[in-house]
Amino acid sequence: MEKVDLLIKKANEVVTLKGPNKPRVKEEMNELSIVKNGSIAVKNGVIIDVGKNLVYRAEKTINAAGKTVTPGFVDPHTHLVFAGTREFELEMKLQGMSYLEILKKGGGIFYTVEKTRKTTEEQLLLEAKKRLNNMLTHGTTTCEAKSGYGLTTEAELKILRTQKKLNESHPVDIISTFLGAHAIPEGLSSDEYVEIIIKKMLPHA
Repeated sequence: MEKVDLLIKKANEVVTLKGPNKPRVKEEMNELSIVKNGSIAVKNGVIIDVGKNLVYRAEKTINAAGKTVTPGFVDPHTHLVFAGTREFELEMKLQGMSYLEILKKGGGIFYTVEKTRKTTEEQLLLEAKKRLNNMLTHGTTTCEAKSGYGLTTEAELKILRTQKKLNESHPVDIISTFLGAHAIPEGLSSDEYVEIIIKKMLPHA
């Protein structure tokens, strides 16, 4: 009998997403290829078998009775590393204020930029780790994470370094995106800032 590292067995449903070798559209999105009372065998970090009543010797066995097993979610658009959340803007939005009006009242992207610049790399790491833990709890196993709340070379690199550390230490896979051109910093023209991005930020990033 073949030995595997992990056997997940007796899942109420195993969602395999097996289907056509092309993107699903319209009604095809409902074709999930669900295996009832399914099992999954994993060896060397790779799924080697999916089906009903699989028989393997396993280093570790998980009884998934009553559970649904799905592939991990991929979140393709996040800002993971930042300080200065802006829940307070919700009330302004409900009052009908535009983004520019909120910006004038101290909200908007520059509120978060200021807080992020002032926050230490260690604190950013702790806060971002909490977000990653929450994402993993809800099934996200890979996320794309943008910088963009620094808008200076030093602050953008601080965000990217934090994401790199998290990617090396956390179960969630992080794909980093440098988004230095998220907004034009106060006190600079767009031409001046683009010059900084090209000549300073990008080479370091």
